[in-house]
Amino acid sequence: MPIRILIADDNPQVRTAMREVLEASGDWEIVEAENGEQAIARARECLPRLIILDLVMPGMDGLAASREIATLLPGTPILMHTLHSSPQIQIEAAKTGIRKVVPKSEAATLVSAVREALEPGAHHVLNDFARPNVAHSESDRRRAEDRIRELCVQVITTDDDAVLESKLTELRDALHQHVEQFRARLIEYPSISERRLRNGVSQIEAGSEPKKREIPGTEGKVLPISDTAEEEPPSNRPSKARNGTQ
Repeated sequence: MPIRILIADDNPQVRTAMREVLEASGDWEIVEAENGEQAIARARECLPRLIILDLVMPGMDGLAASREIATLLPGTPILMHTLHSSPQIQIEAAKTGIRKVVPKSEAATLVSAVREALEPGAHHVLNDFARPNVAHSESDRRRAEDRIRELCVQVITTDDDAVLESKLTELRDALHQHVEQFRARLIEYPSISERRLRNGVSQIEAGSEPKKREIPGTEGKVLPISDTAEEEPPSNRPSKARNGTQ
């Protein structure tokens, strides 16, 4: 019996291409939907083994649809097939229960992602950005930094204008990707200001708020600002001349 797969995309040409690629790659029965609302209805009717959602669709987008489907069919793997792939989108997709984001430009990646998601025991696998592997992320970061350094050297040492233009474009893209990956990692952690705020509130609640300096003999009195300044000891003040002499 063929495995039923639901695909949702508002572009009929994209749905046709996806159907042809998937049907040619396995014993899979394809069910189509045009938008998020229709995808939810079809998922309820046909109970597919796998669901593939586009991100941008009229009415309800893929993220909103995936939230509903994840509640309706818990455990059913959901993939996102989109042109708008970025670390931020992958993080948001993982929050809604989507297993993996697959760029539309990579047809072979879609087939491999479908096969991986349908494998027994694959339901625990989450998107890399939902539960990051520290060693893997560190390795990627080092490779990206090494590539940026390499491109910088090539830009500085080349005398060919055509090569320079090509390397500058590549360097720009590498820097942009590196910054986006770093920004995606920062989203996982509270901001410095939030941590400071929480620490400050905790100190006040614990009674550890810094005490104000009190001037002896002024308890309960309101003094002008000039009177509250700390005076220097008499021994440190220069002596005033009396009668014109020291």
